[in-house]
Amino acid sequence: MKEELRIFHQIFTTTYDAIEKFMNMLNPVIQNAVDDHERLYYHHIFEEEEQRLSRLVELIPLINKFEKEKSDVDFAPTNNEFNRLLQELNLEKFGLHNFVEHLDLALFRFTDEERSTMLNQLREVSYQDYQQVKAMLNEINMRFDSDYIDPHAHHDEHHDHLDRYGTVSPSAASIKQKKGFTVGSLR
Repeated sequence: MKEELRIFHQIFTTTYDAIEKFMNMLNPVIQNAVDDHERLYYHHIFEEEEQRLSRLVELIPLINKFEKEKSDVDFAPTNNEFNRLLQELNLEKFGLHNFVEHLDLALFRFTDEERSTMLNQLREVSYQDYQQVKAMLNEINMRFDSDYIDPHAHHDEHHDHLDRYGTVSPSAASIKQKKGFTVGSLR
């Protein structure tokens, strides 16, 4: 479990920095919005990411605490704090999913080279992190047989709608989808 915690720490620290960069890019857009729709749209995304930052401020030290534990005994489903850690990690998996979608939405609007380059870089790293967190949490949840049922599993049930390149993720079996939005992908 120590290795997984080290990876989670790295991913969520990277995510924290990426969210800050994204929010710094959105702030002047919100301040100088051409209309209320634009202001509200980006303000809504900004607030969701702001909430994620506040959760990460609590999650990262919790990961650190378990990284420093001397015994594997603390990694037990009977440990309430460990259960909290697993719940927070599962929640942040969905947060990463939403962050990738927020970056995709921003890429429709911010097509200038500087911002689109930054957004594409953040998106690529965040997408890979999401895939890794998803796989790791599936394995951890099975290992601890915690009877955890992911309420967000339906997002990738038939295909990975976040996958830009149409590659098949393990959860997608043999179904290939080209990039695009469908009614099902917005559920």
